[in-house]
Formats: sequence, structure tokens, C-alpha cells
Amino acid sequence: MPPTPPLTLVILAAGRSTRFGCLKQLTPIGPSGEALLDYALYDAARAGFSRFLLVIQEDLRSDFDAHLHPAAAAGLDLGYAYQSLTHPGLVDTPPPGRTRPWGTGHAVLAGAEHIDGPFALCNADDFYGRTAYAALADAMRGAPNHLAPGAREPAPTNQPTDPAQRRSHPPTPTPTFTVGYPLSVTLSESGGVSRGLCQVDRTGALQKLTEGLQMRRAGDRVRGHDVAGRPLDVPLDTPVCTNFWGFPEVRRDRFPLESVQQSVTDIVSHLKHLFSEFLEADPGTDSEYYLSEAMNELIARGLVHCRVLATDERWLGVTFPGDHAGVAETLRTLVDSKVYPRSLWDSPPTPSLD
Repeated sequence: MPPTPPLTLVILAAGRSTRFGCLKQLTPIGPSGEALLDYALYDAARAGFSRFLLVIQEDLRSDFDAHLHPAAAAGLDLGYAYQSLTHPGLVDTPPPGRTRPWGTGHAVLAGAEHIDGPFALCNADDFYGRTAYAALADAMRGAPNHLAPGAREPAPTNQPTDPAQRRSHPPTPTPTFTVGYPLSVTLSESGGVSRGLCQVDRTGALQKLTEGLQMRRAGDRVRGHDVAGRPLDVPLDTPVCTNFWGFPEVRRDRFPLESVQQSVTDIVSHLKHLFSEFLEADPGTDSEYYLSEAMNELIARGLVHCRVLATDERWLGVTFPGDHAGVAETLRTLVDSKVYPRSLWDSPPTPSLD
């Protein structure tokens, strides 16, 4: 049996935190000054991730270096990728007046140039919980058997190059995973939030993913709108994706997409192709290439099969300044309960079986 490839965690940390008022990715919130980013690194290292790639804006590199020095000193393999409006091979010339970042889907592509193997993805300013990282790592190592109960990935096949033949020989869907949380536990009392609203079938397969914007509680419902401005009104227990994904390495001989190196995972090839379509549609100065919308499109096209992993872990996030105190109190409780050490980096985190 071939050795299990190492797992990389890609951490999206390129936002400017305009609603929060300062760089919330690095804002102290733990008892010893840790940011939520530190807890992500710690939990992932215990789950068996061995490499960590942060997608940031290049001018913030010194801030991240200073904050992450204790984690690096503890032995974590940390690296950076930079997200910007122009990116060779992705965006040569942005539209006039464009200053807004291209979004989470583009951030993944910015990091993908530094990845050649299985990787997970998370937000720097979200807390997902230790057992959630462990469940995601286990699913990635066990792919493709997690696609559905009893399912197995078909053997690699050569896809025909003739378009008519390719339509009659659809590609095998790429296996992916996300961890689902109830929408109710991811809301903020301080304002509307963005969440990926999931429709899941009885096997745990993700059927549809809708990017919900400005989602706020309204009694026993949650209301907001989608990226097109259409109103959304969903139950509190709607499962949501909070950009916590797992992409196992599954390579096949298939008809290649244009300008995509075959050494990267299938999912990156698909996302790059959709980003080209996004740019061709003239997105203007404000539209973003949301990862959730891209994944939904790949599911609809039959190119991706996503299993939603259930978890009992609590989710924590700091979208607004008013969220900080409650998250800090929860972390203090976890530390007092010995779930986490008071200072995360006093000793190197090691993979755990618990």
C-alpha cells in the first residue's frame, strides 16, 4: 500500500477586516493572547496536518511573521501565498476601477500554486473545533470510501477527446468534503453574516450550496439574500458550510482543461476553469468569485461529489467587534476545562488519536 500523502491546511487570511475595524485574523482572543488562527493551527496539527499555507496580502507579511513566530518556533511548517488583483496566469489586467479582492474562490487558486497534494481549507478568523479537524482529516485519508455509504471510486479511465463522446462519457466526480454546522450557532447578534446554505440528501451528499449574505435571525427563521439579491428565508437548523473544506488527492487521466497543470488536484483544475468563465462574464468592480458558488456549480455539473460531515463541535467566529467578548469567554472555558493548554505554543502540538 502506498504511503499516505501529507496533508496541507490552506488558511484564508487575506481580508482587510473592514467591519471589524482591525486585522481580526491576528486579534488576540485566547487567554495568552492567541488569535483564532492559532487555534486552527493547533487543532490541525493535532489532527495530523503537517504543512500550513496562509493566503494573505503581501504587505501584511511582517504582521503575520511577528504573530506566528511562537508557532514556527514550536516546529510548524508555515508558508505564505499572496492574493492580489493581478495574478500571472489568472488575472493579467483587472477591470478599470476594480479595488475589491476577487473573493474566496480566487484565494484558493492563489494558494494552489504552492500545493501538490491533498489539502484542507479554512478561514483564519473562524474556530471549528478539534474533533472537526480530526473528522475532516480522517475523511480525506479514507477517500474515496467516504463518497457515500458503500461507494467506491471507479478506476481511472481515459476520457475521449471528441466533445460528443465526452458528453456520453461523463467524468467521475471529484470527491470533496465539508463540515456542516447548524446555521443558528454561526449567527452574530451584531449584524448580518455570510454563510453557505447547504441542501443535503439522506446519504450526506451536498446537493446544492447557496451563498447567503447578510443572514440575520428573525424569530425562529433566518433571513438575508443571495449573491443576486434574491431574498432568503430559511430555518435555524439549516446546515451551513463556513469555508471548511477537504480536498483529497485523486488523480485521473481525463481530458485536460486549458492551461492547467496536471500535477495539481482535480478540484483546482475545475476552479480555475470556472474562474475563467467568471472573468469572461465581465464581473465589473464589485462581484466576487465565491468558493461556495463555484462549488455549487461544480456539483450541478456533476464534476464534484461533496460529503457533508456532521459534527457536535461548537463553531466560533468574530465578524464584528461585539462578537469578541463572547468568543473570548468560550475559549477561557475550554482552557479551564483542559481542552486546550493556557498557552498553546509552550510545547509542540503532536498528532493525537483522541
